[in-house]
Amino acid sequence: MLKKRTARFAGIAVALGLLFPALSATAKDKVVIGELNWPGAVAIEHVLGEVISTRLGGDVSYLAGDLPVLLAAAAKNDGAVDVVPDVWLPNESAPWAKYVSGGTRSLVPNVHPYVGVQGFYIPGYIQDKYGVKSVYDLRKPEIAKLFVPVGGGKAQLLVGPAGWGSTYIGEVKAKDYGFANSFDSVSTEAAATYARLEAAYRQNRGIVFYAYTPDWIFSAFDLRRLDEPAFDGYAQDDKKGDPQYKADGCWKFINPTTDSDWLNKSHITCAYPDAKVYVLAARSLQTRSPKIAAFLSNVSFDPVALNELILKIQKNHEPADAAAKAWVAAHRSTVDAWLAGDAKPGNAK
Repeated sequence: MLKKRTARFAGIAVALGLLFPALSATAKDKVVIGELNWPGAVAIEHVLGEVISTRLGGDVSYLAGDLPVLLAAAAKNDGAVDVVPDVWLPNESAPWAKYVSGGTRSLVPNVHPYVGVQGFYIPGYIQDKYGVKSVYDLRKPEIAKLFVPVGGGKAQLLVGPAGWGSTYIGEVKAKDYGFANSFDSVSTEAAATYARLEAAYRQNRGIVFYAYTPDWIFSAFDLRRLDEPAFDGYAQDDKKGDPQYKADGCWKFINPTTDSDWLNKSHITCAYPDAKVYVLAARSLQTRSPKIAAFLSNVSFDPVALNELILKIQKNHEPADAAAKAWVAAHRSTVDAWLAGDAKPGNAK
């Protein structure tokens, strides 16, 4: 009799499993990663997705959008966006103050950001031939002429993609370094900037553009960063309380989202401080998926190691997901450290 009942119950369980498969399998934690379009972000977002899906059993999807939109969506903590992969400070100081360090505190940064270097770059052959070393050299008419595009017209400063904090900062610097009247500030997506860079190298022409590390272009080309006065402190109100705040500091940036007269009210007369670049996660992940939240908090990228991956994706045109999968397999000890919670800054192997 017992055997018959056991068999009957087993049959019922099988039937229920066929009718309601969700009851017979553990539901995966859904994670939406914001999909940004610059090289470092593309590399990082796919590495995160690969680890979450293969090592933590998450159900990963991607949502493309501009950085301000993705940050605002993630800050709602409703699952529309859970991760924003490559957020630069001081470039994004306004949303950082709104969502991370103050305001809603709805986004959580990773413990170990990587260090990014950024500024205005020119080809090495231009510097060697014409002695262009400083941003102040761009004020000279004979130097400005080196950066006139093939079709003629005014010299061009490629300040970066629309909507980036660095793009607005580039316009402010052109004004305050005194060469804005000789240059048009032109907003270009990364792919367009790189295409123009490659064309300039083929033709031995001048190009001046905003760039940052990590990126594959620094392996492919001899690029020189233009000298600027050293950073000596933030002067804007949203940096009060920051260790680098200084009332008469060289860096006063008013975000366009907060003031329509941002260009005139901003004053920047120095180089970027070395940037800290973060992965931000929605705070709700800490309760929805604590293992994934812990991983995102501990992840730590090395820019040199990222260059390897960026080169494969951007220059060699390997699919980002496939390249990230291979990278994760080749850097197993790094991933193990992330998951174990003992990663250190600069851990790249």
